[in-house]
Amino acid sequence: MNIVDSHLHFWDPSVLDYPWLESAPRLNRAYVPTDLDTGSVGVGRIVFVEGDCSPQQSIAEVDWVSGMADVGPRLGGIVAFAPVESGLRLATHLGSLRQRPLVKGVRRLFQQESPSFITDQATVAGGRAVAESGLTFDACVRHDQLPALAAFARVLPELRIVLDHMGKPPISSGELSPWRANLKRLGALPNVFLKLSGAAPEADPDRDLRSQVMPFLATALETFGAERCMFGSDWPVSPAARSSDNGGDSYGEWADIVLNQALEGATAAELAAVAHDTATKFYQLDQ
Repeated sequence: MNIVDSHLHFWDPSVLDYPWLESAPRLNRAYVPTDLDTGSVGVGRIVFVEGDCSPQQSIAEVDWVSGMADVGPRLGGIVAFAPVESGLRLATHLGSLRQRPLVKGVRRLFQQESPSFITDQATVAGGRAVAESGLTFDACVRHDQLPALAAFARVLPELRIVLDHMGKPPISSGELSPWRANLKRLGALPNVFLKLSGAAPEADPDRDLRSQVMPFLATALETFGAERCMFGSDWPVSPAARSSDNGGDSYGEWADIVLNQALEGATAAELAAVAHDTATKFYQLDQ
């Protein structure tokens, strides 16, 4: 299977600054394409998602990653940082990104912001500018921020949005509500897609991941349909949450959970959608 991994990261603290790594010792080292071991998983293309480096270095991050395009699985696209709330400065930033052909979308982490930040006029205006640029938007939020994200997406039907990590549901507790109800509000919006990714950091590391995550994967697939869902490994963050050796051996575990377990009984078209078609179309990887 020629899988597109729609969500992974590279970073090197000796090249760029990542302040958040100081509080994440297991991840506080370089992760570059030569470290990526997909094992027997047939990954054909990958989508790099910005690694939350210092904002002033975000263009440098794009250029650094672009320079590694031919190392390991083929780099199909880049999701770069964009300060969507920054008004006129955003136009200059988006212009710089559009000069870099591998950039297919942008992300501004919402997970540490208030719900009111997501729906603020300045943020919405930034989302509109992203849509006008032809780029997509990765939305990384906590499950309690889903109503705000739905409001953001509803007033921006022209912006193609993908929800990272299923909206970070409370997997460890197994509590499907109110996450499920809020996810359905997003699923009703045709401009919103979803990444089946990022489950491990939300799960109990001392319990089997499959049994914890299957109800959430089933809900996500039922809500969005395979045609709006895409596989993502969230490497190296999610594998590191499961493995004592920083996750190098668990890439295949997540691929198996999503593409074999959660999609058991799916049609060939549904499996192809999650494995590669949805990500390819959403990020326009063939253009």
